[in-house]
This record gives sequence, structure tokens and C-alpha cells, in this order.
Amino acid sequence: MSLIKFIPILILFLLLSACGEDPVEEPSDSNENPSTEEQQPEENIEEPEKIVTEPEPVPEPEPEPEPEPVIIQFSNYFMQDGATATYLGDGNEYASYQARTQWHNDTTVSIYEDNGGTTLLRTYRISDESIDLIQEQGEFYDEFNPTDEELQELPILSTFLKLPLEAGEVFDDWEIISVDQTLETPYQLFEQVIVLEKTDDTGAIQRKYIVEQYGEIKREFIMLEEDTEFIVTSTLESVE
Repeated sequence: MSLIKFIPILILFLLLSACGEDPVEEPSDSNENPSTEEQQPEENIEEPEKIVTEPEPVPEPEPEPEPEPVIIQFSNYFMQDGATATYLGDGNEYASYQARTQWHNDTTVSIYEDNGGTTLLRTYRISDESIDLIQEQGEFYDEFNPTDEELQELPILSTFLKLPLEAGEVFDDWEIISVDQTLETPYQLFEQVIVLEKTDDTGAIQRKYIVEQYGEIKREFIMLEEDTEFIVTSTLESVE
């Protein structure tokens, strides 16, 4: 076959081949959403109702319990029956003495005070409120053994100690100066000592120091003479 006749056949073959190829798709715009599905609108989701709770009340602090009142047993302000105490004196020859305790019953007690020159008897009646002197007798050398009825008939002469036991309280011209004094004696160191003080018409000062289980553990007499203090003391030295 000549070349001239072959050329038309070749052109026809190329045309038929071009028609059989798939068309080329143009690239899609990158800004478009490739998803063909329509977006569903978001449903309105109701938020759960907020429950407002009131705060629990803060409990008020419980009040501190009041301290229990201290019960004073005035019978504890004397020594035991038969006890003999020796007091060391200073400033006077009769300032030293011995004191013997005698209990008559649960509420009445006597103290025999012997200073070497004479014996003085003092008898006290004890109540819930006070210790009262009901007898005071000098030059007493016998034993005092009255009946309970006789003791009840004795009148109150003065008050030895009285409630309330607080500094500043006054009874029978005696003032409570302190209820927690510390006092050193030849016998021992005492704490919680009650100090009573009285000033008489001459300006002389008397003091008594009293403590539980022992009673009076010291006494003082202070007098001013021509700008000089005259002091007499009697202080507990021993107990038998």
C-alpha cells in the first residue's frame, strides 16, 4: 500500500482513540465543603434545671460549762482531835505557845493555848457560812467537856472566818487581804493561805494567816512606837 493511502487511515484511528478516553475532572474549589450531605441543624438541648440549695446553718458553739462552785468545809480549818501544835514566837516572851485541839462534836471545837504563863481556852462553832467564836476564857486549866445542849446555848462572841472567802470582804472589822498567799514557816511552805488584817483604834495592825487542815499558822502584831515598828509574831514550828 502506498504511503499516501495509509495516512487517512492513521488519522481516522487516532480520532477514534481520543473519543474513547474518560474526561478529566477539574479540581474542586478547596473552600467548598466536599460533603454532599446537607448539614442538619443542631437540636435545642435544654440544660438541666439547677437546684439551688441553701447552705446548712453553722451550729453555734456550745457555751463553756460554768465551773462548779467550790464547796467550803469550814471544819477543815482545824487540826485533828488531840493534835498539839508548837508556835515559834518572836518579839515577846509570850509569843511562843502550844495549841491543843479538842473536838466536842462535828460542829464544835476548842483550842487550848498555853504560852507558858497562862492557858487560854477558845471554843468555836462551825456552820456552812462561818466559823464563830462562842467562848473565850483565860486562866483555864481544866478540861472543857460540855454537853451538846450547853454548846448550843453559848452565844456568838465574834466571827473567826466567813463566806465568801474573797479578797476585800470584811467581817467584824477583819478584812480578807488575800486568799492565795504563799507563806514559809519553820514547819513547811504553805500555799493558798488566807490572810486577815485588822487595824485597831491605836493604829496597831493585827494579821492572821489561816490555811486548810491547820487553821491559824501565823499571827502578827505590828505597832508603831516613836517612828519604830514593834512587831510580835507567832509562827507554826511543829505538829504532834
